[in-house]
Amino acid sequence: MKLIAHRGNTSGKDPENENNPNHIIHAINKGFDAEIDVWCHDGLYSGHDEAQYDIDLDFLLEYHDSLWIHCKNIEALERLS
Repeated sequence: MKLIAHRGNTSGKDPENENNPNHIIHAINKGFDAEIDVWCHDGLYSGHDEAQYDIDLDFLLEYHDSLWIHCKNIEALERLS
């Protein structure tokens, strides 16, 4: 069975930290997989309603075995396909 931390949350909502790369890494280090929202606008970003945190392809590749990536716009889907 896999436990998936939605936006990196492991024990309820945490709007201040959701989709923050450090929050995602912390969840993964606790043994969770993590669902992350990804945008593409002249680069890659995480964030639920908007491109909030600057991330890069290296971050996604480093943790790819533990990430469930939700592409939030068509550009993100094209970039990551």
